[in-house]
Amino acid sequence: MRGLSKALLGAALVSGFAIGPCLASSSPYTFKLVTTIQLQGPKGHGDIASYDPTNGMVYVSMAKDGFDIVDTKTNKVVAYIHGNLPAPNGQDYDANYVYWAVAGDKVNQLVVVDKKTWKVVDRVNTKGTSPDGVQVDRASDTVYVTSDDNNWIEKYKGGAHPTFVAKWALYPDKPKAGPDVGALVPSLHAIFQPDDAYYEKVDTNTGKVVKSVDENLKLTKHGGTKASIYDATHNRLWLGTTDDEVIVVDPGTLKTIAKVPDHGGIDDVAFDPKLGLVYAFGGNGRMGFDAFDANTMKPIAFVWTHVGQTHTGAVDTANDEVYAFGGVGGELFVYKPVKAESAAK
Repeated sequence: MRGLSKALLGAALVSGFAIGPCLASSSPYTFKLVTTIQLQGPKGHGDIASYDPTNGMVYVSMAKDGFDIVDTKTNKVVAYIHGNLPAPNGQDYDANYVYWAVAGDKVNQLVVVDKKTWKVVDRVNTKGTSPDGVQVDRASDTVYVTSDDNNWIEKYKGGAHPTFVAKWALYPDKPKAGPDVGALVPSLHAIFQPDDAYYEKVDTNTGKVVKSVDENLKLTKHGGTKASIYDATHNRLWLGTTDDEVIVVDPGTLKTIAKVPDHGGIDDVAFDPKLGLVYAFGGNGRMGFDAFDANTMKPIAFVWTHVGQTHTGAVDTANDEVYAFGGVGGELFVYKPVKAESAAK
């Protein structure tokens, strides 16, 4: 556990606070476990979890089959949608629908779920296979789907029955691992797309890759560059990698601003703009997540969940709570960041 003593770990468990080896005594926050939600559906390596501020729901892609819908007001599962929805990956939402990518051996679809009834209203076969990341531009009613096997982004007109518009080729032409989940930033008219060890900027007006930077990472079977978030306050991107670092990037030039150490390879990144906290969730059976200060670009904590495959998560931006998906246990852990001085009282 990288130097975390048994005594310290025991104290953390008794107190209800998660303490990690990179949490210095001067850290501004500790993280209190609020509750543990038992999800419905198969346990194991699921995928993306995301928060929808329009209805206070967290969407979770379960292992093998199906989606869980969790109400953050009650921390209860309000719906489990399943049945021939194999290997669900990314999802995003608009006012009326959630768009989910499913990528089984014989099923490659963009699945549309009605937010009023939690029923599937359409299943659109994607042009490519292994659809992964899904991003929605709500202002233009556009849905973007990344096809891992074909190394392209597919563009759809959104709604109950999405219609295909175009596909955009990514760089490099013949990737070894292929793309991961991109980050859509409508204000910059761009999707920031990881692909192998590259990080690239796709112009959503033209569909062209306008910049691509090799991050010089050791390429694994799961890639090199991973998911990212955009911090509008500081105009910075935080890019997860399969290396032991998160890279902070300038969105205009894609030049590296800082490299911030973490506790292993990162799959997913989430952001709390109100508190200025960035969270990084990793794979390889890792039992927790990293927290960073977006202002100082420094690590402040590693929060132990003690459940394997805590590799995705989301932030409830209404109350700053973190929802960490522990796939092996089929659980969603809810943590509250607490000011260190408040926790000491």
